[in-house]
Amino acid sequence: MDDPLLIFDCDGVLIDSEAIYLEVEFDFLRSKDIEVERDWYAGEFMALAQDKWRAKLSDLLLERTGTPLTDDDYTALKSISRRRVLEEVRPIEGIDTLLKAMTARRCVASSTQMPFLPLKLEQAELARFFGDGVYSGDMVENGKPAPDLFAFAAEKMGYAPEACITVEDSANGVRGAKAAGQFVIGFTGGGHWTDKSGAPLTAAGADHVVASHAELGDWLAANTGAMANNSAA
Repeated sequence: MDDPLLIFDCDGVLIDSEAIYLEVEFDFLRSKDIEVERDWYAGEFMALAQDKWRAKLSDLLLERTGTPLTDDDYTALKSISRRRVLEEVRPIEGIDTLLKAMTARRCVASSTQMPFLPLKLEQAELARFFGDGVYSGDMVENGKPAPDLFAFAAEKMGYAPEACITVEDSANGVRGAKAAGQFVIGFTGGGHWTDKSGAPLTAAGADHVVASHAELGDWLAANTGAMANNSAA
């Protein structure tokens, strides 16, 4: 692709926040005496649209405890995770260098609700790279893993699906972008990834997997016209 649109997920791709969300959610599950396997939970819950995530968590609680997720528990979970993300948020290593070297247009497509999504980007000092190209699952009828958000972002930016390269760190995100007809790069550079091979992302349909933004920049330079002087340096 000579002139691709780069579509970036936010959590776990731009900012190193997924580990925080997982820690908060696992603390909550343990408080309910629920133990689940981490990789299973990440594969099932990460990147889901808020309504789907809430419903799925409520079903898990109902199955394991006989009581669904309460409004108070949901509100507390959101409050704790948002506070911690804003206090601890940091960009993933190499993203600033990558975005500075990138000549291709780019946008963000995230399940994070508005107005928290742009707030996170501002806090991580990344908002300047995206301008108005920040799209939330709030903006479409069906969030991830449905293709709606990815198709919406591409349409708003003026690109056909086959001209889009989406960077995702979750199986649900990969599924959504592939269903939208886009080329998908699985990203395992976030702190929540212990196995950098990205096997779950490949299994979900990722066309390629990278373990860092430096590796992503090298791939883009070798395979697209997205980088200045054909280099991430």
